[in-house]
Amino acid sequence: MNYTNLRVAMIIGTLFAVGAMAAAVSGCRSAKKQEANPPAASQPQGKHEAHHGGCLNAIETCAVGHAEVKIEGDVLRCWLVGGEGNTDKSIRVTDPRITLAVTPEGGAEKTLVLEARPNELAEETVGDCSCFEGKAPWLAGVKKFDAVGTVNLKGQPRPIKIEYPDGYDPD
Repeated sequence: MNYTNLRVAMIIGTLFAVGAMAAAVSGCRSAKKQEANPPAASQPQGKHEAHHGGCLNAIETCAVGHAEVKIEGDVLRCWLVGGEGNTDKSIRVTDPRITLAVTPEGGAEKTLVLEARPNELAEETVGDCSCFEGKAPWLAGVKKFDAVGTVNLKGQPRPIKIEYPDGYDPD
């Protein structure tokens, strides 16, 4: 091997070493290793963050999406957000309202209609909205309730089940 070939071999070897170190430092992992150790947010038993301060309720399954629910006084707010760990992403729906059958702990079932409350800063409109709100005097003071309803989410009607304040997660 002559001197030029030796230099080329050394340069190529150095480049491979630098590439391997960069991959190690950047956190590259093989696909097999990533599947074996998924991030906590994608694990079914992992807790997801409720970005509006409410409680998360899976819609069908955690992967489909969530309804984040919060009561403030006599107002119930519901935000439709992403599945798995994407609870910081809103999901817009075409429904102008969502009707819930609400059963407060120790009380009788009541109907609550949540009207679309578009976020103008996000350029939402009624019929293209992720936030809904309903007001009823009987909500004031309610600490715990179950509710069921339906929402057109991701192109099809899907059942909503809400367990407040603990949240619902069938996974």
